Amino acid sequence: MNVPAVRSRLLQLRRDLEAARSGRDLLDRKREAIVRALAEHVPRRDELYRVAAKALGLARTALHEAQTELGRTVIDAAALAQPPLGAIQVHERPIVGVRVPRVEGAFGDYRAHYGPATASDSLDRAGEAFVATLPSLLALASEETAVRRLRAALARTARRLNAIDQLVLPEISRHIHTVAAALDEEERDEAVRRKCWLQINKVSS
Repeated sequence: MNVPAVRSRLLQLRRDLEAARSGRDLLDRKREAIVRALAEHVPRRDELYRVAAKALGLARTALHEAQTELGRTVIDAAALAQPPLGAIQVHERPIVGVRVPRVEGAFGDYRAHYGPATASDSLDRAGEAFVATLPSLLALASEETAVRRLRAALARTARRLNAIDQLVLPEISRHIHTVAAALDEEERDEAVRRKCWLQINKVSS
């Protein structure tokens, strides 16, 4: 046995074990940070969902009233006549290493763009109600996407932690045990050889 090489291998394995444990600690801290981020974003997402659902409910009620008064064909034509309300921008920001979007948009007051024949208070109310839903819908889109990405990152981190705990650390520990046992056996054999050599020299003397 090449004892120096085996000892070098043992030292390297111990360094690998320490590095794996450090990596596991980092992943565990990341997992905890993601869990904390989810604890903040999930309630915010749920509240925005309630706000958006309420706003959409009011808008649908106003639309139904306008459709009852004017008919679906007139409403569809009026909707097609409306110009774009504004631009939507998506910016990404990191949350505990996870890139999540922030959806933003600048919208002015609702301005009806249709002919006098289709003008009515009910149609105006429906248009205003739907425009009023946009801020909450954009905020909800941001939070919903953030929650989904954070949950995906949490799942990936958990899989890596499990792999380290169940595969990497046990495998390195097994190699360390095997190499250390081989060195111990070599040291015992060497001790026996020295003892035999000393006895032979004593007899010879």
